[in-house]
Amino acid sequence: MKKRIAFLSLSLMLIAALKLNAQQAPTTSAEYLYGSVGYKLQLNNKLPMKEGYTLRDFSPVVEDTRQVEFKGLYRNGEKIPCAVIMIYTRLRMAPQYYCIPSADADAELWKKFNTSLLDDSENQQPQLQFFAYCIAHLSAQLAMNNGK
Repeated sequence: MKKRIAFLSLSLMLIAALKLNAQQAPTTSAEYLYGSVGYKLQLNNKLPMKEGYTLRDFSPVVEDTRQVEFKGLYRNGEKIPCAVIMIYTRLRMAPQYYCIPSADADAELWKKFNTSLLDDSENQQPQLQFFAYCIAHLSAQLAMNNGK
């Protein structure tokens, strides 16, 4: 039950974070794929930035043994991110990449994001609670920037 409450809280915060800056065109499947997989491949292979897009760093949330970084994925000429790449790193572990779609994105992309948050660990409540905290931090940044 606690796991479901934490997950529900996380989901609501995600929607609120991106709803603050609603945009004209929702996240596409290609943008979601880039955010969840392509960006990691780009870094590992030292490839140039995806054509037609730029990345903007948001303030990370850093603790002793873990951190979350956020990168806004912007279409050229737009002031609001079409998606947000969330990078979760634990001490001595490879980073995990997630793509947060825009609030108005297709429900399938939100389902994919939802599924990506769950792993095989027995007790995910602390991780999901940390994600919720981090996303609240991102939400505050987006609200302060208001698309700037």
